Amino acid sequence: MAEIKQQIRNFLENKYVDDFLIGLIILNFVVFIFQTDINFYSHFKVYINKFELISIIIFTVEYFLRVISLEKFKDLFKPMMIIDFLAVFPYYVSFVTVNTVFLRILRCMRLLRIAKLARYTTALIKIKKSFEKRKDELIVTFITFIIGLTIASIAIYFAENNTGNKVFSSIPSSFWWSVITCTSVGYGDAYPVTTAGKLIGALTAVMGVGLHALLIGVVGAAFIDITKEE
Repeated sequence: MAEIKQQIRNFLENKYVDDFLIGLIILNFVVFIFQTDINFYSHFKVYINKFELISIIIFTVEYFLRVISLEKFKDLFKPMMIIDFLAVFPYYVSFVTVNTVFLRILRCMRLLRIAKLARYTTALIKIKKSFEKRKDELIVTFITFIIGLTIASIAIYFAENNTGNKVFSSIPSSFWWSVITCTSVGYGDAYPVTTAGKLIGALTAVMGVGLHALLIGVVGAAFIDITKEE
């Protein structure tokens, strides 16, 4: 049995098999994008459905081969194995469900097929290692970002609540303004009009720039570490 498992692993790790699966994943992603165009889908519906069926068969066979080749049962719950499962699961469930909202969610889950690339490409593996290496720093940065957004939302709510702007009608509603200001997007659909509100807006924007720099520094340092290890 151990010999069979090793043969399956060798097959799945073969360069040509990897290249084929990478190409298939990318094609699935491209087809998913274009089929949202009603005219395109109506013209090529038959071909798209056939391609979807062939892809599902291939991904299903790949998934079962990976399950068979696992050393331990708990390996079934590793992130990449879960992604492999979710890449095929929506197709089969779509035959037994009638809830349209659930069907839409399942269709969106097809996007997880692009995440399968992480198994095959060296660049994505490096990115994964980089994030794992700086996991604690990233968590601290994320927590700092959430705390900053919360404080900004609370402050802008009290500063702008009486102006009549619906965006600042509650603290949860103010989070939208905090996010777009902190990320320097600034759609212009909501902006402070009071002096205190403008001051809070300026501080929030500066805080966003600082957090961006902090995040870039953490990720950049991780990439440098990974590069030096090679």
